[in-house]
Amino acid sequence: MRETLFISFLLLLATACNYGSGPGSAGFPPEKQLDSSMRTVFVPVPDHPGEPGDNIVYAASFALAWDELARILGSDPAGTDPLVRRLNAADIHEGAHAKEAYEVKASVTDDELRASAVFAKALPFAVPFSRLERGMLFDRKTKVRAFGMARYDGPQAAQMQLLYYSNDDLFVLRLTAGPERDEILLAKGFCDGVRLSVMTGRVEAAVERGKKAQAKGADGWKYVIGAEDEVYIPEIRFHLSTEYRELINKQVMVRGQTLHIIEAAQRTAFVLDEKGIILESESVVGSDSSANAAPPKLLHFDKPFLIMIREQQAKHPYFIMKVANTECMVKAEKK
Repeated sequence: MRETLFISFLLLLATACNYGSGPGSAGFPPEKQLDSSMRTVFVPVPDHPGEPGDNIVYAASFALAWDELARILGSDPAGTDPLVRRLNAADIHEGAHAKEAYEVKASVTDDELRASAVFAKALPFAVPFSRLERGMLFDRKTKVRAFGMARYDGPQAAQMQLLYYSNDDLFVLRLTAGPERDEILLAKGFCDGVRLSVMTGRVEAAVERGKKAQAKGADGWKYVIGAEDEVYIPEIRFHLSTEYRELINKQVMVRGQTLHIIEAAQRTAFVLDEKGIILESESVVGSDSSANAAPPKLLHFDKPFLIMIREQQAKHPYFIMKVANTECMVKAEKK
């Protein structure tokens, strides 16, 4: 008897957006199947390569479903495919979610084994950011809808922190959102290459350099949102599904038994915009005497950048996206 594996996961993630029972009630766009003509790809682990120039999206849920499959089988599915080996070796998803934040299911019926992971989360900003009426130009090519802080606003600035700043094309900005105060890292200037694991490593190294600089009291103005600083962030909105064709129809071995993977699918809905529910604002903007004479920082995410989202106290992010093009952005309305 040939046993078959089904692996699927659903991720619904809304930043500054509330939703009801499904994507249609969340303001998500209609679901769209990824195809070879598009410039967005999903990767099940951050070490799996994407393609140059593509948006690359990772969420921890697929690896969680794979782990659940291994649990009910009593062993990791072994195979020669590089993606199978990466899934078995991956540990970045471990501890990325609090257990109550996701649901993993697995079932065995006759000759079918099915595993799925579902994760949904809303991350409202405590204070809504401002919609930029003129939008912004991304990569000097396309005008897209955007939000942020064009003029200094104390409550908005209080939910932002610069973790690293070298110049206007190389910096890491942290936003705090959601009732659990998850952190959203937006990192510009770290996106060379096709592996998210390499990019996040660069970001984490830069954040460590920033911590050391702040501890020494050096260049304090770099880590303060000043009165002349600007923050521009493109609106991102997508609802995409895909199949991992690298896994489908592949054979894997478990304890001497041959299994066939016939389904490996992912659906992700994601919204990042300026909206939010007023909950609380506990952050305080730091001050530094050197900030008065500091040049204005133009924190414009107008070139490829990285999004990393993780829970408080978690070591690893549960969502990573390299934003390389405007395919998942909202085009600005023509005036």
